[in-house]
Amino acid sequence: MLIELLASMTILAVGLGGLMILMVSSMYTNGKASNDTTSTMVAEHVLEQISAQPANGTALLQITDCTNTTYNIDTSPALQGAGNAVGAGGNGASLTANGIVDWTQDYANVPGNYKMRYVSCGTGGKQTTYDVRWDVITITATSRMVVVSARPSASPTVGGLHYVMPAQLRTIAGM
Repeated sequence: MLIELLASMTILAVGLGGLMILMVSSMYTNGKASNDTTSTMVAEHVLEQISAQPANGTALLQITDCTNTTYNIDTSPALQGAGNAVGAGGNGASLTANGIVDWTQDYANVPGNYKMRYVSCGTGGKQTTYDVRWDVITITATSRMVVVSARPSASPTVGGLHYVMPAQLRTIAGM
């Protein structure tokens, strides 16, 4: 009877250990999904602000984060390859050959007012900083393409590796 009890307790302990690993893994995945969603929402907010302006508009827009830091958003477009971006872009962050924001470009090298470190406040005073970059390309006199990308600045570590898939949004806007 005691041996049966000991065997069943051992099996139960091994099973609960496996469930504990699943719980920790699901909590990590939930936190990562939350950061991915916020990255997309921040990128979408910048994209909508720029898209709401006329295609030839050059007004500086402003966004304020939860720490009351105000960022200027430059909406000045340039022809592809003719702007102040290094690479295939117009004005703003460099783009890859696929037309998405090039995250190998150092933050300091992105032109001013085409980048921001947006701080999002969560529950319990938790703050997350997002690196947001954009590029504005003139297509015609009445249209432009806007490319915006965002990701958490400090990504969590898994096995010593840092990997975050940034949100990449683009649209064609103008009037």
